Amino acid sequence: MARSPKPPVPDLVAYHGEVWTDGRGYATVRLPAEAGPLESPLEYDLRDLEPSSSARVTAELEDGSFTIATAEPHVKVAWRISGRQPAGRSREQQREGPT
Repeated sequence: MARSPKPPVPDLVAYHGEVWTDGRGYATVRLPAEAGPLESPLEYDLRDLEPSSSARVTAELEDGSFTIATAEPHVKVAWRISGRQPAGRSREQQREGPT
């Protein structure tokens, strides 16, 4: 009995950085160009570096960027996004993205 090889498991990758929200409390995070597509499920981790605010994702990852918002303007937020790379991209990486 012949066995079929198992399909490759996509690599888990994560990108992280810090960003300041604008005067309206919004910031768009752009991943590095070499990041490529990420597959679901995506995991977002936002941590306000200002204790009185709460950051949230307002637009999920699309075309290499996502948007966050805070209740107050001009708040510094640490962000991290992780997901799986498609099976064809087999390198593992963790990079700090631009802010």
